[in-house]
Amino acid sequence: MKVKTVSPIQSCSSIARFLAVALVFGIAYTQDPIYNSPDNQNTKFLQGLAKAGHGLLSEDWLANTIDPLPAFSFLVQFTYQYIHPEWMFYGYYILIFGVYAYSILGIVNHVYKIGYSGLKYWVFFTVFVALHTVHIKVGNFDTGWHFHAGVADQFILGQVFQPCNFGAFILLSIWLFLSGKPFWAVSSLALATTFHPTYLLSAAILTLSYMGVILREERKCRKALSVGVLSLILVLPVFCYMYFTFSATNPEIWRKAQEIIVEFRTPHHSLPEVWLDDQVPYIQAGIVALAVYLVRKTRLFLVLLLPWMMAIGLTVAEIQLNSDTLAFIAPWRLSVFLVPLSSCIVGAGLVAGGLRKYGDFVFKHRRLVARVTLFVLSVLVLAGAVEQAISFYGKDKTTPMMEFVKQTRVSGDVYLVMPDSKRLRKFRLFTGAPILVNFKSHPYKDREVIEWYSRLQLARGFYGEGCGVLGELRDRYGISHVVLEREQFDWGCEGLEELFRDQYYGVYRVFGG
Repeated sequence: MKVKTVSPIQSCSSIARFLAVALVFGIAYTQDPIYNSPDNQNTKFLQGLAKAGHGLLSEDWLANTIDPLPAFSFLVQFTYQYIHPEWMFYGYYILIFGVYAYSILGIVNHVYKIGYSGLKYWVFFTVFVALHTVHIKVGNFDTGWHFHAGVADQFILGQVFQPCNFGAFILLSIWLFLSGKPFWAVSSLALATTFHPTYLLSAAILTLSYMGVILREERKCRKALSVGVLSLILVLPVFCYMYFTFSATNPEIWRKAQEIIVEFRTPHHSLPEVWLDDQVPYIQAGIVALAVYLVRKTRLFLVLLLPWMMAIGLTVAEIQLNSDTLAFIAPWRLSVFLVPLSSCIVGAGLVAGGLRKYGDFVFKHRRLVARVTLFVLSVLVLAGAVEQAISFYGKDKTTPMMEFVKQTRVSGDVYLVMPDSKRLRKFRLFTGAPILVNFKSHPYKDREVIEWYSRLQLARGFYGEGCGVLGELRDRYGISHVVLEREQFDWGCEGLEELFRDQYYGVYRVFGG
């Protein structure tokens, strides 16, 4: 049997191309600064940074709840302690940008034969970057977001490095499967679920798709079964951890906790009647339907069709059953890989069709087309770089107050901050100081969800009604400091001593008892 070998030069060329794609796409897309973002990073990084010794976060109540993301928390902890406290996280995300882009380019090449170099490849790559970064609003539809985000405000890529980014390995799995490597494909699915267990359903359905394609095309039952068994073995540790760690304390507590998360904390993720309220999900469903049609003669057809049908079917089932359990699982999360992949397939179809129709013109003016492509790609990267620089060096009105807290925090401090303030979501990571609670970040164990809800209601009571519950907050939760906004400066609460004030925020020490 002849064995295909790859020379070191070819390997280096492939690695260089991957890194170039990753860097160009990553810069064009941009990232938020780790400790200065209002996004999910403030939730997902908390337990890892607390274990690594960032500030006094090890004393924070939420940081000591049961961790739903142990693999990601370990990565954060290990990186902070042993590699670099900050910049490596941006490097991780650049690599994930590369996995995401390279996988989609590989899948598109399977459908349209765009190649891995040459004019057609770079024209499509430029279109790919534009689909993810050029924001044109048509009603509620934002091209730079909704072409690659899933429904219900769920996504793979976002402005910060977080567990859902590992959904890029779902796209890698599809590419590996199309490349004739089904066992590597399910291994990639397992990696995605290890870092973000909510991808378990996606992994299960894609595995069934792979098995179906193998049975249909190769008629090999043993191979199909082996792929399914390997997938099950690889995801079993994550499934067991989630199932046994987050099992119900008792039926009543479980029911109440699910209701809090689904109907109070995340209705925009969990309730179809909420996220189906505008035209965006219907447009995205149409894009997926068009992509499924375009790939109908390829082995990608079943890989897209089954998840798409399951997402629609389970959404209809949730609407009919009104089940908090099904809403909590959020089967429409399948859209996080269906939508970006479908958008790129449709985009690549337009590029391939255009190049085919105007092939003579393109060949005759290929240098001009190449220059225009390079110019557009350069503009996208430059715009991303400028936006990136502004985000890293810009400051907002919270910075002086939080710098004061960061410099003066001591062990035993517990801060009460406005729980619904988007600007103050970053308070924990920026200052390294424990807080009582905020709305954005919550635990997942049922009894801890109820405790989080109780803390949240008490914190809202203080900021909504004034000073009345300050004594209870101090005695019950050990609140040592309170942060007030300018409109609250004249409350005159007894038991507060002013430590810091600027034109936006004040920090007060709690005394008495």
